Amino acid sequence: MKSFKIIVLLFVFGQLKIFAQSFDPNLSADLQYTIDSFRTAYNLKGISASVYVPNQGTWQGVTGESHSGVPITPQTGFGIASNTKLFAGVLLLKLAENGLLSLDDSLYHHLPTFNNVDSTITVRQLLNHTSGLSDVNIAGYPDSMLADPNRVFTPTEIITWVGPPLSAPGTDWYYCNTNYLLAGMIAESVSGQSFSQLLRDSILTPLQLDSTYLAVYESSSVVAAHPWQGGMDFSSTPRTSINSAAWSAGAMYSTSGEMAQWYKSLMNGEVLNQNSLNEMTTFVGLGSYGVGISESTILGRTIWQHGGTIWGGYNSSMMYDVQSGSVICVLINQLPAQAFQVAIQLLTDLVSNSVGFPEQNMKITEIYPNPTSEKVKIDLKDADVIFYEVNSNNGSKLFEGTLTKDENEISFSLLAQGVYFITLKSSVQSEVFKVIRN
Repeated sequence: MKSFKIIVLLFVFGQLKIFAQSFDPNLSADLQYTIDSFRTAYNLKGISASVYVPNQGTWQGVTGESHSGVPITPQTGFGIASNTKLFAGVLLLKLAENGLLSLDDSLYHHLPTFNNVDSTITVRQLLNHTSGLSDVNIAGYPDSMLADPNRVFTPTEIITWVGPPLSAPGTDWYYCNTNYLLAGMIAESVSGQSFSQLLRDSILTPLQLDSTYLAVYESSSVVAAHPWQGGMDFSSTPRTSINSAAWSAGAMYSTSGEMAQWYKSLMNGEVLNQNSLNEMTTFVGLGSYGVGISESTILGRTIWQHGGTIWGGYNSSMMYDVQSGSVICVLINQLPAQAFQVAIQLLTDLVSNSVGFPEQNMKITEIYPNPTSEKVKIDLKDADVIFYEVNSNNGSKLFEGTLTKDENEISFSLLAQGVYFITLKSSVQSEVFKVIRN
């Protein structure tokens, strides 16, 4: 067993050498430790993660296995589930750039009528989930998938299972696959091409995302990790019905490295023009959702992100840190899993490492004592008032407040022993500190 572990480690770090030649070795070690620790703590089968940091490059780490005796490698494919939606949304935005549609077009311009689907819904309302549509939930839908796992569902068949609408178009926000299935149908209608071919020609080939593909509708030489759920290996169960039903809302596969490249290229303006990027990042509703992506505040930072889960079981989480331009991608071949929590911890590694986020070196203040048993004192230096937020090691906000030069202490007495993060913000800058409660 020891020799096997050594071989795997040599392989992993050999790959890291290729993907992260300029990456800080201490940060690389922190990131690898994070995914190894999560896999062990939660008994996960396998994780593939990639982190892109401007001026550093892309780190890629793997841990665990596809199945017995077959380790995860940087080339291993995973189902990305609902992270497919960003590809579909960007495709619609590109079609709009080319004049083939407008985001203000109603469905009746491009599609036939469907039961429970209001034809006055606009393309924009589909993409930001304000259509009022419900998900595919009519009785019989799950049974139909399981009865014949080799069946290829057409999008039209899936839409017939859409339940009654939840609200009038444009009045409420509700996340559902229905919106992006209809978006895929519109893409085919206005282009005259299949969704898979349009995706390949417009995005995947130009960006050289050769290991990224739409399952069922494209063949690929990429070896996918065995999917696990509830401790069972579901690789022997055909996924044709599941993936064809998910289609433009959730049927794509990729590697963590290519997903990092996708986010980097997209956010750097290599795919869409600025007007389309602005449309993509106009966030609305309860989910603060744009086009295929949502906005969150994590560890005091603005994060554009999306998650994905598909039965049988793959779990994924993608994050883009707006302030630094860094990208975090996590893929796991098991359900239940914690891809989002892994991504948060990788973000935490970046935040707490001056090489990861060099803007954190502004040093607006100092914190002491650290480690602490009761409280920490903040030296505000030149700032008169600072806002603070205390987060747990997994990124959850615990409490917040303000500090002044006279009232400059934060109590940790009610917190358990462990690692915490304090985000400090003045009017012009911010800083994150790791604090150990002993």
